[in-house]
Amino acid sequence: MTAGPALVRRALSAPLDYVLLCPAYPSHGRSGGEFIRTRVEAYCNAGLRGAVVEYATGTQDATVEADEMVTVIRLPAPSLPDVVEVVGRRQYPVLAHSPTPEAQDLLRDKVAGERLTFWFHGYEVRDHRRLYGNYSSREAPRYGLLLRPPQPAMEAAARTFRDPRVTKVFVSGFQMRASEFDVGAEVDNGVVIPNHIDGESFRYRNRGAADARSILLMRSFRARNYGNDIALRAIEHLSARAGFSDLQFTIRGFGALFEAETAGLFRYENVDIVQRYSTPVEMAAAHYSHGVFLCPSRYDTQGVMLGEAMASGMVCVTNRVAAIPEFTDETCSLLVKPDDPLSFAEAIWALVENPHVLAGFSRRAAARVRSQCGYDATIARELELIRNGSVL
Repeated sequence: MTAGPALVRRALSAPLDYVLLCPAYPSHGRSGGEFIRTRVEAYCNAGLRGAVVEYATGTQDATVEADEMVTVIRLPAPSLPDVVEVVGRRQYPVLAHSPTPEAQDLLRDKVAGERLTFWFHGYEVRDHRRLYGNYSSREAPRYGLLLRPPQPAMEAAARTFRDPRVTKVFVSGFQMRASEFDVGAEVDNGVVIPNHIDGESFRYRNRGAADARSILLMRSFRARNYGNDIALRAIEHLSARAGFSDLQFTIRGFGALFEAETAGLFRYENVDIVQRYSTPVEMAAAHYSHGVFLCPSRYDTQGVMLGEAMASGMVCVTNRVAAIPEFTDETCSLLVKPDDPLSFAEAIWALVENPHVLAGFSRRAAARVRSQCGYDATIARELELIRNGSVL
């Protein structure tokens, strides 16, 4: 429902265990911030009552949607200072995901630092030259990619990084180190908590020799850093080998690059190409019916889809880049060198020719991801931050 300032203030003045601020939160018909929504659901299941404040540039009117455990407030970004004034006078912990530079400075100025926890998911504190390969030589100057990122963003992040009162959360050690380098400031009071991989939703099924020939690629095709072309060109390399027709590939995804990158594969009868978004339930079902997961990459700060496939017991072929070696290794996945479709093809074929190895890879992958990214290693640690962040 549309809400005036008084209703927003009343919602934030209610008894709450936390308030979470973010620039995007999922709603009916609009995606973005799914990884935040799953956290909020977990906090609710743990008995915490909270409020989510989405401050979005395109929002025209403030709205408030409340249920028993969480209130979602959506408001125009210019209204954020008024909200922070209210939040600053309360005593509950304040969580901020991907805070804008303005939000960082506002929150540090108005809220006691001991109550503040900021989550940086990567893009907010990344020199965009790390993803320069996403753009053609013609596009790069248009997006200003020959220059460093906007200085206000880096300057605000530097102030936040150096503030010992504010807790800073990163999803991987790689991401924290890369962010320190790009921002030009060391993180004081930083912690690494990966995104949660839900082993209940992505249930484990041990893969055996019969699963080696059932191969799935299910990724976003929005940008080149996802590296799908590496795996797709690997399939083309394999097409020349005897026995290729005995394999079954499923390519599933959506995004601006999908049609161009899959165009050369329609000639193969054993390659099923599906252009669409997949819900988590559909993803889990696709995992269950396949044995090998292709997860190419040029840059990942964690690799959530890789983790979900590992949780399902799939045997993954991926690239040794960025944070990926932090979350898997040669005991539970096949890691090949970057940007090399031929090496990727060889890894796939190694599984086809040695299907007896799948059971061991499958078992170890599922165990590792549950240990490193399961509830106790992620949500439980976040709940501890929230409970310790209260000065009540």
